[in-house]
Amino acid sequence: MMPMNHVARPTPQRLWDIPRTRPIRIFFSTVPYDTMKMGYGINTKKSKKKIYGYTPPLGLGMLARVAKDYGCDVTVNDAGPLGDDFESLIRKIVEFKPDIVGFSVFTANFAQAVESVRLVREHPALRDTLVVIGGPHVYTFREKTLADIPADVAVYGEAEADLIELLEFYDGTRASLEEVNGLFFRSEQGIVQTQETHSSRSLDHFGFPDWDQFDFSLYRNIPGQIRRYPMTSMVTSRGCPFRCNFCFQAGRFADKYRRYSPELVIDEIQRLQSRYGIREIQFWDDIFFINKKWVETFCRLIQEKKIDITWSGYARVDLISPELLRMARDSGCWNIFYGFETGTQEMLDFLEKKATLEQAVNASRWTREAGIISRGSFMLGLPNETPELGEKTIDFAIQLDPDYANFNIFFPEPGTGLYDLAVQSGRMLSGEYLGRSVPVYLPDGYQSIDQIRDLQKKAFRRFYFRPSYIAKRISRIRSWSEIGQYVDGAMMLLSMNKPKIPFAFATESSKTGQKGRNVF
Repeated sequence: MMPMNHVARPTPQRLWDIPRTRPIRIFFSTVPYDTMKMGYGINTKKSKKKIYGYTPPLGLGMLARVAKDYGCDVTVNDAGPLGDDFESLIRKIVEFKPDIVGFSVFTANFAQAVESVRLVREHPALRDTLVVIGGPHVYTFREKTLADIPADVAVYGEAEADLIELLEFYDGTRASLEEVNGLFFRSEQGIVQTQETHSSRSLDHFGFPDWDQFDFSLYRNIPGQIRRYPMTSMVTSRGCPFRCNFCFQAGRFADKYRRYSPELVIDEIQRLQSRYGIREIQFWDDIFFINKKWVETFCRLIQEKKIDITWSGYARVDLISPELLRMARDSGCWNIFYGFETGTQEMLDFLEKKATLEQAVNASRWTREAGIISRGSFMLGLPNETPELGEKTIDFAIQLDPDYANFNIFFPEPGTGLYDLAVQSGRMLSGEYLGRSVPVYLPDGYQSIDQIRDLQKKAFRRFYFRPSYIAKRISRIRSWSEIGQYVDGAMMLLSMNKPKIPFAFATESSKTGQKGRNVF
């Protein structure tokens, strides 16, 4: 934890000593974080044309649009794909001369967010700048985030609406910070929380991001996941009605499920194409295919309006039908992501997935028959899992034979049932997110974290280096650019490292009741 007693301060109650004569200037930014290296343990040389793993920061884009509509001068800086380190980030902020700096904070980049805020707070030219943080980490950890990060304000609510109220307060049209929804701020007595009343609003009221903020040439997801450029990601809904016990969206802070109308989404796609030349969209909804009627309307409108777009989205195996898949394909869908999770019904039931292995087999087969590429996500190192069950997950992945498979080491998402179980077990190795290739929890069934890491490496190699798989990929190559992506993907797999990170945690043997200490 960063020492912060020399940089934290009570939240400023005003930003201007005299009436403001120019627009409020806001610098929104992600923090320096290498997604591929720190998130997946992948070390490869990068060039500007081959920076993989990033998509536009849609949340900051939404806030930028809201702030612009209010009359602010706004910029969004996406530190990752721009290659910013802390020094260059602070230099950009100083040059912009903002009144407000806003950072998005994820559990993955928490350490980098702490450092970014600290550097802003300590810079002489930014002494009077208001520092605001928001994002999933704030939403989950609430007031603890502001206790850990020396920002002035933490927004945990529906930020598009809450930001307007915050700006109104500093403009003098709202009487106090206590009247601003969805905030934590500092007083002389401690951290104060305000209520949140915006989270049930229809998404149609919020509009879409300020796309002008993004340089779409920077964005390339991992190899094989995009067919045409320029591309962007897009979100058409918030929340999820399902309650899988490992998923943040289903945890104790789960948002109410809401969705834009399909007509508004289609209008925005046409705008993206006419203004920015977008040719492909990755829909980042937790479950894009959640409502058959919505998807049917969406697909029909694409065909009626003759929109030339390719797209991909997430689906559950129990919500897919051959008819729906054919309709999606005919409207430009070429790639669907399934959360298969595990290879035994026993573990699926434990995860409260409300799905079956048979449904997974059917979804894989129907997707293949529709001519749509499938991606599958699996987890290893789960609570109640043993190495033998982990092997069955690998076997099941090979049986399903999706076009791409991702094998993540289980990370206990704060606010979920499995997070609580992991903490109560006393077998949490670290409270920090250290990437999907580093275990932070050791299940009872595993003897060491090396066992989990080795199983993950084995999963990737068994799946991707099968002769039948390689032959299938070669047979589907349609262009030289695809060959390049396959080479890049293979190099990434081969470069996955095994970070040497010291862990220590106290355990209590369920058999002897004696406490011990394990260090890795």
